[in-house]
Amino acid sequence: MLTIGGVIGTGLFLGSGLAVSMAGPTVLLTFVVGGLLAIALTYAATEMAVAHPDLHGFGALAHRYLGPLAGFTQRWLYWGVVAIGAGTETVAVGIYVRYWWPQVPLWIPVTLAAAAVITVNVFPVRAFGTVEYWFSSIKVAAIVVFLVLGAVLLTVGLPDRPATGLSAVTDAPSYLPHGLTGLVVALIVATFSFGGTEALALTAAESADPGRDLPRAARGTILRVCLYYLLSMVVIVSVSQAVGRAPDGALTTSPFVLVFEWTGLPAAAAVMNFVVLTAALSALNTAFYVSTRTLHSLAVDGQAPAWARRVNRHGVPVNAVAASAIGLPLAVTVSLVSPDDAFAKLLGIALFGVATTWVLIFATHVAFRRRRRTAGDEAHRSPLSLPGGWHTSAAAAVAMALVVVSMLFVGTFRVAWTVGAPTVAVIVVTYALTRTVRRPRPRR
Repeated sequence: MLTIGGVIGTGLFLGSGLAVSMAGPTVLLTFVVGGLLAIALTYAATEMAVAHPDLHGFGALAHRYLGPLAGFTQRWLYWGVVAIGAGTETVAVGIYVRYWWPQVPLWIPVTLAAAAVITVNVFPVRAFGTVEYWFSSIKVAAIVVFLVLGAVLLTVGLPDRPATGLSAVTDAPSYLPHGLTGLVVALIVATFSFGGTEALALTAAESADPGRDLPRAARGTILRVCLYYLLSMVVIVSVSQAVGRAPDGALTTSPFVLVFEWTGLPAAAAVMNFVVLTAALSALNTAFYVSTRTLHSLAVDGQAPAWARRVNRHGVPVNAVAASAIGLPLAVTVSLVSPDDAFAKLLGIALFGVATTWVLIFATHVAFRRRRRTAGDEAHRSPLSLPGGWHTSAAAAVAMALVVVSMLFVGTFRVAWTVGAPTVAVIVVTYALTRTVRRPRPRR
């Protein structure tokens, strides 16, 4: 449930608007591709986690199968991804708040949201659990209601609102309204939307029976997430085409809110906007929590400064909380400098890290499968194995690498390379420097 709550967030509720506006009905294809990549990743990560429940996280697996540099890079990159992801969610909160008060500058609600999530995470972890429980419940229930309403709109309609049917998908005037560029943008957004599915594998060490629990949870999670996403996109595309109002590429409103607004139901749009606001706060809260604990874990394992290991009397790693807030002032700054495309820019930066993290996970799975085959361990099959084995992982890694490269050719997302590539370089250089410092001097 927490994985579903973490995955379903801004990528679906807000990013889908950018994807639909750029790709039209073809956006469904991009979400199918993103879903297939997410399925492959979930299966690969879960298979390795079941085989090694004692290795905590992707970094430890990468360290074992790809070497210490890959493990160090994977851990620090994942921390950066989640920290920047928190900034993306913060901007989304600001956009939702401006639905009610459009005259308010974007940076004001962004700043308030950042302050609120830091406050929640400074308190004992019970506060996080309580807040996230209610946020996740509201968001999942809202999607179910949205899909039920969508089924009604598509099949029988509402008073004064005729049934839309699927003509927007089957008889669209243009399947690529913005050409190949629009398709690439939609694919980038769709891929980012499934980010977070890999987090399920992180629970292996806390499961009583990983071999039983993780495969069952992985199948249920990925099935529900893919169904929620694809069915929601069918509703959004069909209704948008029917009323002649596609989601705004400038991302001033969630497409979910636009659909409820079109129904004419009293206060429906305002209620849905409140729901997507809580969804963004939920994803923000979760992302900030995960980034904080990831940095603390790095410090415990000696791969981050010792000050990040310290906790207060409630067991909260307050120094890690402060350091992990890096994405929040970044969100405020981008909202001040470039409010019209702040979300898209932060989205691109986060996706660069997500895609690179996924490539490393797939590469780890390739090495994992090949080593097991060499050692003759393939007879001990995991209860959840990726169909196609390392060949599927290799193909998925290439696909994700192409997504990253394509960002160079899209103006909105090109900033991701400006930030992402130097970040990876800094991580690699830092690893080399720390290895040099820690290397014992030879005795004379």
